[in-house]
Amino acid sequence: MDLSNEYFVKLPNRLFYSNEQNEESILKIIGSDKAFPVLDYLYTNVNRKNIIKFTLEDMIVECGFKPNANEKKSNEQFRNVLAKYQQLEIIKSDFDMRKIKPKELISCSLEIDLTNKFVVLTDKEKGKILNQTIEKVDNLKLLIYFTYLKSRIYKRSKEDYDLAVGGGRAEVTWVGYKTINYDLGLTDETITKYNKILVDLNLIRIGSAGNWYFRDDKNRAIKESNNIYTLWTEGDMWELNLKEGIKYYKSLEINTNKVFTKNRKYLNNNRKLNGELGSIIKKEKLGTATEKDIKRKIEIVEAIGENIGHKSNIIYLLDKNKGIILSDIYWKLNSFDVADKYCELEYDLELINDEGKLVVSWEYYCWVMKNYEESQHDYFVNCIRKTIRECKMAV
Repeated sequence: MDLSNEYFVKLPNRLFYSNEQNEESILKIIGSDKAFPVLDYLYTNVNRKNIIKFTLEDMIVECGFKPNANEKKSNEQFRNVLAKYQQLEIIKSDFDMRKIKPKELISCSLEIDLTNKFVVLTDKEKGKILNQTIEKVDNLKLLIYFTYLKSRIYKRSKEDYDLAVGGGRAEVTWVGYKTINYDLGLTDETITKYNKILVDLNLIRIGSAGNWYFRDDKNRAIKESNNIYTLWTEGDMWELNLKEGIKYYKSLEINTNKVFTKNRKYLNNNRKLNGELGSIIKKEKLGTATEKDIKRKIEIVEAIGENIGHKSNIIYLLDKNKGIILSDIYWKLNSFDVADKYCELEYDLELINDEGKLVVSWEYYCWVMKNYEESQHDYFVNCIRKTIRECKMAV
């Protein structure tokens, strides 16, 4: 993207999400959407000496709000955001941000690393979203969502050849709804609505690898692929990014056991399985479910679940089998195909050694398996490696 003739701000990816274990995003720590426009304002107004001079009143107005001194209104809300930025040492100042007055001239420095892991938001993009009237929504939340998507989209380096000429990885992301739910707290319905608005505003384009089922699933339960997002561009570059992005997504190791269908329209053809599952759950509540019923329930849930295992099953089985890993649990249940899948996953995540023994505590293993998402595989591998290193250093 050529920014030579366009105003823009740089915002850290950690504003929206973190790839470090036990580290929350800045938005979550601060607990207010206003953390976004405040950081935007601070970046915009920093001078060459890395100093920002401002009044609380000017900040509130420039962020699109009206100053209001009433309790829990805009003045107090912005003070709280600034105070938390000061506590996080993202801004440094001799002033106590909790006590600043609306017209008092404040001086602070911006202490945030923007050399990498940042997203660029242009004034044109920001204006399109904040001024949109396509649907009546919270435009600030919509802006946060767009910038979040943009921060997730892979960025080719300047040294890379043009995608159409030299090939390589496309500028896309396939972040799933569950990850967005966790990072931003948006519902599936809101995400779908926001996607439509951003497409209508010519800011993003969305594709899909199509529906799929596991190659070794005898039930052939159909599942939907994650959306694949790219930024809209003039010309056909966005189309090329989607085409190459879908091709790359299908080639990922986590998708080797999937059969992608040509149909991209999702139809719930799992009704029979859902009905059978409901019948077994009813038996469980009545206390009449047999061991055969429970085994069949696990098979069905594994078939229709979005990941290798259904979270409720994982939690239930681990809580009932203290000290035993999932591959061994499923082996005892005679679910050999599922046991093999978990064994492969446990090796891929480096949770067990060549002898099949855990290299982390069982409690930590449970945390990993209960929270694991295919879309965040690399994140979990990094967390596990870091934990193993720390354990070795502590010995």
